Order: sequence, then C-alpha cells, then structure tokens
Amino acid sequence: MAADSPAITPALPGTIAGSWAPRSERWCAQPPSEHAGLPDRPLFIGACPRSGTTLLRSLLDNHPDFAMPAETDFVIPLWKLRAGFGDLTERKNRRRVGEWVFKESGHGGTRLRAGSFTRKQAVKRVADAPPTLGSIVATCFEMYAEAHGKQRWGDKRPAYAGWLPMLFELFPDAQFVNLVRDPRGAVASQIPLGWGHEEVALASAAVRWEYSVRRVEAFSRRLRPDQLLDVRYEDLVGDPEAALEQVCAFAGLRGGETIPAMIAAERRGKFRPGWHDKLSQPISTDSIERWRGKLDLHEIALVEHVAEPFLERFGYRSAAGGAVPTDADLSELKNQRKRRKRKWRRQGRDELKRRHVLYRRPVAAVRSPG
Repeated sequence: MAADSPAITPALPGTIAGSWAPRSERWCAQPPSEHAGLPDRPLFIGACPRSGTTLLRSLLDNHPDFAMPAETDFVIPLWKLRAGFGDLTERKNRRRVGEWVFKESGHGGTRLRAGSFTRKQAVKRVADAPPTLGSIVATCFEMYAEAHGKQRWGDKRPAYAGWLPMLFELFPDAQFVNLVRDPRGAVASQIPLGWGHEEVALASAAVRWEYSVRRVEAFSRRLRPDQLLDVRYEDLVGDPEAALEQVCAFAGLRGGETIPAMIAAERRGKFRPGWHDKLSQPISTDSIERWRGKLDLHEIALVEHVAEPFLERFGYRSAAGGAVPTDADLSELKNQRKRRKRKWRRQGRDELKRRHVLYRRPVAAVRSPG
C-alpha cells in the first residue's frame, strides 16, 4: 500500500498502526509494466492462510464486471502435472486436461461450470482452447465468468503467495493482491484447524506466515506497482469501502457507487463450517484482536520473534510486553523452518526436472486479439 493510503478507522486497536509502507518509495516510484492499461487482466489473491482471502474473494465476486469463484484448487496441481499431459498443441492432450479438471469430484470443476455448462461442454471448451497451459486455465475461469454474465475473471488461493513465478509465467499480464494479516491473528486462527500436531502447531503456523510473506517479498523485485498490491486484512474489515475502492482502482474495475452494493450483496460460494462461519454476517473488526484470548504471552512472543523483520513495515505493534519465547518453542521453530526450507528446495528441483522435459513448450496464455 502506498504512503497516501486512506487512514484506518478509529475502531481498530492500538496494535495496528494507522499507516504502513510494505514497499519502498523506490519500488512504488517505478514506471508501469508493459501490461499496464491492457483490458481484462487476470487478478489473483494470495496470502498466508486465514488472512481474509475468502472474504475478499466473495466481495469481489459481487462486482458487476468481475467474477471470482470459490477456491478451486486446480491451478497449482495442474502446473506440477503438466508434463504428463504431453504436447498441448495436440487437441487430444488438451482434452485430457479438460477431463482432469472437470472430473466429477475434485479440482473445483463443478464450481467453474457454475451450473451453466455440462461436463461435456466444459471439456470441449478446453480442447478448443489455444495450445498453452495458461490459455487452458483461462478458459476454465472464463466459463465461470460467462455463467455469471461477466467478462473479467480472477482466482484466489492462499498458496498463490508462494507460487508467483508460476502465475506470472502462465499470465504475464496478471495482477496480484497480497493480503496481509497480523501474524498473531493468522497464527491463532490456524492452530484450531488441526494442520499440525499440537506440539508443533504454533511454530508451524508462524513459519507458514513467514514464508508466505518472504516468497512474495522475493518475487516483488520483479514486479511493478500495477502488478502487485498489498492490502491489510485489518483495513479490509475496518473500512471495507476504502479497501475495495483501492483494490478496484488497482484492477481497473469500477468503484464509487458499485462498492456499497458489493458489500451489501449476499456472499456466494461454498464455505466450510468452522472456517467461514461469519462470512454471512456484517463485516466487523471483532476478529482483529481475538488472538489475545487464544495465545499466551510466550506464544505471542514467538510469533513476534518470527515476524519481527516485517512488523513495522506492515504496521503491527508488539504486544509481548517483555515476554520471551520458551526454549521448546524456539527449538520447534528451528525445526519447522528447516522443514519448510526443504519443501521449497524439493519443489525447485522438481520444477527443474519438468522444465528439462518442457523447455520448448510455451505456457503463457494467448491474449484474444484486441
């Protein structure tokens, strides 16, 4: 967010600073990318899990010109499996991709069809798409947009924060919204979901936040201000009209009178019980400091220890009050960082193997003429 971003509302607590500057002045002063001004650029949302991506997606899906389905979870798996589908210049191989995406269960194919396309029709659309992986992915999301009478589309998945190189290879004209949440809130919200054993849940969640932020940070050096926008969850719930106005301006979507209608409209999508129970309720700031009742002081200290390089930049103030992490937590933090590092090294090696097979095959989506 630029330095002239709208001030947050007085309802936000003292742990949230009124201004923040996640990118340097030099980065913000860069000229636009070569894609600036192009119509219908795909818009993606990523973040650490439990940072408000579902709320932002459901609000944007209410825009009269823009469609974004509930999480589909097929783009990253398809990217990893792309070598197995063969040469996509052959129609039969594109059909195979379509059959994989739109199989009866999994990958969000039912959501993409949105009740307007049969599975057979959807597979045929993919088979008829231009012969690149990006074009096939675009075709899938275009169907969802068409089903809702819209042209512009986007997608959200928290994991996209770690897969920006993939997104911008598939869609060189893409735009990305990096949604950031107070690490204490994101961690406290993850722990009850059972993503790790109780003894490792705190450190695992903290490292998940850290890597989401660091991977966006690393790739941001290759991007321009028209390609990357940082948005804080606390600003989204504190002043949703201002936050949505900012996102719409970034994406080249209509704002103004459109914004209140987006907020007031029913939020569509498939929401998980226990995860998204409050999405149908009015937006409020109640969740911002709920972590105070969930984390002990030594746990808050561990999260702040992990997030320390980014706290000030993102406008978060310390609340540990001199408390320090326990030795056990610090030891587990070290283990979790090693595990996460090994995971991404393995992902990198796997990608090099795929590129050895596919180096001559383009993946970028083919833009429609005009």
